[in-house]
Amino acid sequence: MIPGLSGAAEALLHRALDPRATVLTAAALQAMPMHTFGPHDPELTFLGITARGHADLTIVVTDPFRSIGRVTIEAGARGGLLFFDNRASDGGMHANLRLLGHDSAMIFIGLTGYIALHDVFLRSDGQVLFWGAGSTSVGTSIELEGDGRLVQIGDDALLSAGIWIRNHDMHALHDLNTGALLNEVLVDTIIERHVWVGQSAMLHGCRRVGLGAVIGAGAFVKGEVAPCVAMAGVPARVVRRNVSWGRERRGMTAAERAGLGLSPI
Repeated sequence: MIPGLSGAAEALLHRALDPRATVLTAAALQAMPMHTFGPHDPELTFLGITARGHADLTIVVTDPFRSIGRVTIEAGARGGLLFFDNRASDGGMHANLRLLGHDSAMIFIGLTGYIALHDVFLRSDGQVLFWGAGSTSVGTSIELEGDGRLVQIGDDALLSAGIWIRNHDMHALHDLNTGALLNEVLVDTIIERHVWVGQSAMLHGCRRVGLGAVIGAGAFVKGEVAPCVAMAGVPARVVRRNVSWGRERRGMTAAERAGLGLSPI
């Protein structure tokens, strides 16, 4: 499907092509122009990419003549893949991307607008980050643990400043009486289309955020969030139902409403 994509990562990518999270189809992805580079190719300088680490890292872009922004890639193992659909890019991506495990991939579709990713860290083997078309970020960090795990930011998401998305606790928590490990569960994190995550929110062990949902500033979210609800608090709880949001202060556009399956007002 994409040059350099491992079999394990391709299986996760097919899972990510879910209409609840992206309108992209496998056929549309396959039809994209693809230009392949290695981590030391001089063309990366023009694209705004600095790559360090394993020599078999593959970088694929859809437009070799359009800058992505300022992106640093660190690959600590074999088989890493970075895919940037930069045909509409205005150079607004500023990101630090790290792949520690083998055969992992980060796939960015429809890059446009401002995308600040302070640290994206795939720690294990065969992991995938999928970034949907038109999604933007003021400042987000993402950390994924566990072989074969997926984190997905759906189309047209708005991630504010200081956000953390993490599927693990980093350290073990034990019951002192039984010795049982209390925090071993690792999850995939799926953010569906047109989700707004407010400033300094943390999605920790969060399995799914439903279509059109809103996460309030400073919220701590675990588990699942239903579509078209507003969540707030620590831990987060539903504070409004049957709501969504628009990028314009005047309200939702007809396209945004249509994306949620709503008729124009």
